[in-house]
Amino acid sequence: MARNPFQKAIIFVLLSAISGFLHAQPAKSPKVENGLLDLRGWDFSNQKVPMAGTWNFYENELAINPQNPGKPTAFPEVLSKAGFAKVQYGTYSVHVLLPASATSLAFEIPQLYSSYKLFVNGDLVAENGKPGTSQNGTTPQWMPQVKAFTYSGDTLNITLQLANFYHYHTGAKQPIYLGAEKVLKQQDDLATKSNLPECLALFVLGAAFLIIYYVRQEKKKITLYFALLCISWSIRSVFSNNYVIIDFVPNFDWAWMVRIEYITLYSMLIRTVLFFSRLFPKESSKMIKHIFVIINCTFIVETLVMPPVFFTRWIALYLIIAALVLIHSSVITIRALIKERAGVWYLVFSLVLALILFSYDMVVFEGYFQYYNVFLFSMGYLVIFILMSIALLYHLRIFRGDGAAGTLTFDDLYGTGEEKD
Repeated sequence: MARNPFQKAIIFVLLSAISGFLHAQPAKSPKVENGLLDLRGWDFSNQKVPMAGTWNFYENELAINPQNPGKPTAFPEVLSKAGFAKVQYGTYSVHVLLPASATSLAFEIPQLYSSYKLFVNGDLVAENGKPGTSQNGTTPQWMPQVKAFTYSGDTLNITLQLANFYHYHTGAKQPIYLGAEKVLKQQDDLATKSNLPECLALFVLGAAFLIIYYVRQEKKKITLYFALLCISWSIRSVFSNNYVIIDFVPNFDWAWMVRIEYITLYSMLIRTVLFFSRLFPKESSKMIKHIFVIINCTFIVETLVMPPVFFTRWIALYLIIAALVLIHSSVITIRALIKERAGVWYLVFSLVLALILFSYDMVVFEGYFQYYNVFLFSMGYLVIFILMSIALLYHLRIFRGDGAAGTLTFDDLYGTGEEKD
């Protein structure tokens, strides 16, 4: 089938995204070794450095200036994987040697599990929630932030108090970055500005398909499924990763923020399964559809009734189910591609991009890779939904043809009968 200019543009965007992921990686940086990070040869003018490596750790102790030698411990890492399965609070420390050219510096601090205080040379620089030695004395909070600080001399003595009694994991999966204040604030501003347009655009897209569902005489449920899928992802975009919602509502309840993050994931999986089974019913399996829906409905109930410390322990299982849903959607699309269903090429492009983003997202989430470009991910997921919407418009016959070209008429938009899907 010959591809029209629009499809060629999609291929170009897809290849550009792949190229961006391959070439947007940061330069190789020094590692923390036995509690020491030597940055005397580092240039802070345009790049940040992850403070990753072997920190000193003091279990069951919240100290500002630890005096005794700590245990060399990998950071970032959850404590259960670092040999401290039953430890719920402790202190990390690292000494940083700075270059003479370093001036205004700041920290880029991700979500940590699940409260902390960060000190530099004995002075409090940043905090999330309230770390304590008991559940009653600890308040969890996830608010990724960029925090500038003042210092003197060429050495930073950094101490991180961390405590968790509310999440299954204790510790960190992403590193704390050190960099020039201007550079880090620009990157943080870009991340926020990419999350918000993603949220707004997907909400508008979902609202548009809700309108199509209600104004058309033929009420196809697939339109409703896709509208709710867009709205679910719109909500999730500000309740995950950078947790932009906390920038606007700092006192948002942490437990409900985590619940919303998880529930939007399950609801998206349900609507994705329903969307593909309705889009290509002859290529789908009703039994597999029902299995996925029941499993994710069970997860939703569990998340609503159980505390976060319980349901967050099953994140690996949730991600496996998400991967299976993506594979299932790919199989359906391949079958539809073989039979040359209308609009299927748009789903092929969207699924290829989704597989790339999902795989990379999981690698970063598990801590195997540290670089995470929020802008690329936001734009990538937005492209996925736009491609899915085009495929749906062909299914609804709002666009006419085999997916290579299409036209839109008044009767197409509003429908002319009570056709059942």
